[in-house]
Amino acid sequence: MLANREWDIVIASLSVLGEGAMVTIYLSVLAMLGAVMVGLAVALMRIFKIRIFEVIAKVYVSFFRGTPLLVQLLILYFGLTSFHIMLEPFPAALIGLILHFGAYISEIFRGAIVSIHIGQWEAGRSLGMSTMQVLQKIVLPQALRISIPSLWNCLIDILKSSSLASVITVPELTRQVEEQSSAQFVFMPYFLTLAVFYWVMVIAMGWVQEWLEKKLMIPGGSSLSRQDTL
Repeated sequence: MLANREWDIVIASLSVLGEGAMVTIYLSVLAMLGAVMVGLAVALMRIFKIRIFEVIAKVYVSFFRGTPLLVQLLILYFGLTSFHIMLEPFPAALIGLILHFGAYISEIFRGAIVSIHIGQWEAGRSLGMSTMQVLQKIVLPQALRISIPSLWNCLIDILKSSSLASVITVPELTRQVEEQSSAQFVFMPYFLTLAVFYWVMVIAMGWVQEWLEKKLMIPGGSSLSRQDTL
């Protein structure tokens, strides 16, 4: 049985862990916004089939989906120093998360956009709309609605994967737990507390997902949220 003294140590350091959690949330939210923008841009590069952009997009998606996020973070933080490029830990982690998950989100958006019936495009053009107007006013709103469940699961993965930023010394939640547990020589209580922190954040994201899916009337959406977060 875990000693009460160990839990007292963890409780005494909750303020430090809370600061780490705020860094985790800040990093994750910025990464989510960046990954969604990158993902949408890359999806459009592939859909419009302008050869040079399509090739660039395919290579980008292949590389960032085909290599581990941890390796990408190490390249950004340590590897770039070989070219005299030095990134601070937080920007390196942010760029890594955006590029890694932007590749996955691009495929989510691409699949959603392609799933919109060709008749929607033709109807928009018959009303005198340009291709970009059809995309903006007709296709993207429908594609976004379709992509919410898969997209939100990817955003949850960003939150959980932000823990890898601890490897490059970003003072987020996992890093704070590692430092506190090593200094105090208390491990299981800290790691259990770390798991609960992430669990609570993911559950909160699941509630937001359920609200969005109900608001957008996505069939079966709420059951997907509960399955992924509980």
